[in-house]
Amino acid sequence: MTSLSEDLRKALMDVAEVMRLAHSKGLINVLGGNASIRWGDGFWITPSQIPKNKLDVTDFVYVDINEGPKPNVKGRKPSIEWRMHREIYAALSDVNAILHTHSPYTIALYSLGLSVRPSEFVEAFSFSGCVSVVPKLPAGSSELASAVTEALVKCRIAVLLGHGVVVTASDIFRALDIAESLENMAKIELFRNMLRRF
Repeated sequence: MTSLSEDLRKALMDVAEVMRLAHSKGLINVLGGNASIRWGDGFWITPSQIPKNKLDVTDFVYVDINEGPKPNVKGRKPSIEWRMHREIYAALSDVNAILHTHSPYTIALYSLGLSVRPSEFVEAFSFSGCVSVVPKLPAGSSELASAVTEALVKCRIAVLLGHGVVVTASDIFRALDIAESLENMAKIELFRNMLRRF
């Protein structure tokens, strides 16, 4: 990948850093989650089954919006959720970054039939207090890709029941900030509900 421009190299290093941070904050397990950035006529996405806390720019896979994944110099395969990313970018022209985490507190809260109350938190300002919910669907499936895209047209953040969170944003660090803000609010809601029982 010696042909990478400096701008692209820096952009991919930023995604690698976001994945390292997401892992250190407990938002993903070492092989879980995925992220991408829009680039040209497609997007660069994290690879499948590669430690997300140790990504290098040569690990990313380019996906053409129309033609699909392109060969990677290391033989890496794109995340199984690449179809979901492609549908989102095709539907939402203002989105330049997507982050998919497996945020445990958020998953726990929503699986109990509860939800965050954005109006009570300053942090909710970062995503306008709008959160969509997507039913449990098979990971990597076209059904999941379509359902998540439809949800994100309404709100730029979606909770996938039994699965995780998908955040769309103008840049990858903003996406991480939103995912982390939602996770913090979910923790507070869970603790509130626990304390009410005493």
